[in-house]
Amino acid sequence: MKRTIILGLVAALLLSIVFAGSGLAQGKNENFNLQILHTNDHHSHLEGQLYDLHIDGENIRMQLGGMSRIVSEINELRNENTIVLNSGELCGTLYFSLFKGEVDFKIFNMLKLDAYALGNHEFDEGEGQLAKLIELAEFPIVCANIHPTERSPLFKSDIKPYVIKEINGEKVGIIGVLKVVKTVESSMVTDAVEFSDEIETVRANIKELQDMNINKIILLSHLGYEEDINLAKKVTGIDVIIGGDTHNLLDSTGELKSLNLNVTGEYPTLVGNPDGETVYIAQAWEYAHGLGIMNIQFDSEGRIISCKGRTELLVEGPFLTRDENRKWNEVAEAKTKTLMDFINGLETVKLQVPDSATEKILKPYKEELESYKHVKIGRVTKTMPFDRIPEPFKKGETPTGSYAAYVIADAFLAYTHSADVAIQNAGGVRIALTDGDFTTADAYTALPFSNTIVTIKMSGADIQQVLEEGTHYAISSDSTGAFPYSSHLRYDVDKSAEQGSRILNLEVKDKNTNKWTPIDLTKIYKVVTNSFIALGKDGYYTFERVQDADKSVFEDTFANYAVPLVEYFRDLPENTLPELNVEDYCLKSVK
Repeated sequence: MKRTIILGLVAALLLSIVFAGSGLAQGKNENFNLQILHTNDHHSHLEGQLYDLHIDGENIRMQLGGMSRIVSEINELRNENTIVLNSGELCGTLYFSLFKGEVDFKIFNMLKLDAYALGNHEFDEGEGQLAKLIELAEFPIVCANIHPTERSPLFKSDIKPYVIKEINGEKVGIIGVLKVVKTVESSMVTDAVEFSDEIETVRANIKELQDMNINKIILLSHLGYEEDINLAKKVTGIDVIIGGDTHNLLDSTGELKSLNLNVTGEYPTLVGNPDGETVYIAQAWEYAHGLGIMNIQFDSEGRIISCKGRTELLVEGPFLTRDENRKWNEVAEAKTKTLMDFINGLETVKLQVPDSATEKILKPYKEELESYKHVKIGRVTKTMPFDRIPEPFKKGETPTGSYAAYVIADAFLAYTHSADVAIQNAGGVRIALTDGDFTTADAYTALPFSNTIVTIKMSGADIQQVLEEGTHYAISSDSTGAFPYSSHLRYDVDKSAEQGSRILNLEVKDKNTNKWTPIDLTKIYKVVTNSFIALGKDGYYTFERVQDADKSVFEDTFANYAVPLVEYFRDLPENTLPELNVEDYCLKSVK
């Protein structure tokens, strides 16, 4: 009997040595290492972009980001203890306008994402198109607080509240959540989709995971940075929040701020939950500029022992500087080497080349997109006046001013379904709309800036003040481009009147009834405009003031400046821009 017991103990010891050395399982008393690689808010910016970084006292222009460079970096960093996450957000470039997310999801399929959270812009083309995308996806789509009914095309779509990843014998729960009010108000989702409260839903799903003895939980959030912080303070059981929606650039090294970038918090941001435990929050900026890299060590009870990471911007030459004539030129070879040495010394910026497999996926779409830029998308019936500041005219006479700026405002309003009115500064439009064929290239020539389309909720009185400010700035300074044009607003202008009394008889057109009525100075309207004047530029100070008073009134659609105009022509009857309808033109008279 003793001999049998001894042999059994020896056999058990040998087996334990074999399995310990095999790496097939991580001992329950050992610490567990996890690497999270993450992106958010790429908004269909699939190619890299030219970007200026402030290095050694001067601006250096280089290629920044793009999905191909991100994939290259993920392939270099990925190991058996890695999960790759995306916090959502499509829409914003021609890639989305033409291909509706197809190319984005094909890249994500190749990348083998571990989870993708839905954002509000995933609904911009309606529930039917989102259902098609989800069917295309070969990776988990997570959103715990969305509940499509039988009336929605999403009813049978494979949207999971969470996924469970098993890594070296350790289970990690990943819960998805999106911001309800923003999704309902700012996308094409219908009442056939129901939503549940963000915090209560997250709590319920944490409990489900904990009931399965899962003690490592990641929230893949599309709530926004401040909302993530708020949620972390109220909910127990979350270890890490990988966020999105608000495009925050986070950094704890000080490097990115030194490059003249707007850093808005620490990476990771640490927040205490109700039990006094630390929650680690991260985002990875925007537009596929870079990659979030978080390395975590858990103890055997699922508590985080250490969490370190960074936002890593991915760049490539050639490097350009501006000469005294403001022309960009490639730097000399010696300076290129100096710049590369400088970048190689940074933690948060890395030289990276595009991934060939990703480029292969992109190639046919890119070729089609480039061809599309030169294809006729519409026609302009008659060349329209293009004067920034309108000449005097009386009611009943042919209106003056920039018809093009009015059309752009109308395009903004058509694109942004939830807005009531639109305002556009004259100088934001760079060419006239001339009779004949109109191409995508024409749209980008007309609107060449890197602005985005934004909305601001404000009172009728504030709208009148904004129009007064733009008018005053245009006629009292050298910036004639400040003059305001609008859609679903019309007014008389008296340029000779005192400041603050130049916009008269302001009316608003109801989008539902198409009837014009005097603006209600106390009512809150949603205004769509461009991100430049929304910052208070060109004298539009009230736009900035109302945002300073309440940040929640502002929303950036992150749609590229020219995209609404492209889609506007696409949706016109027979793709033809008719002659001006005087009744709808924003200027009733000018004196």
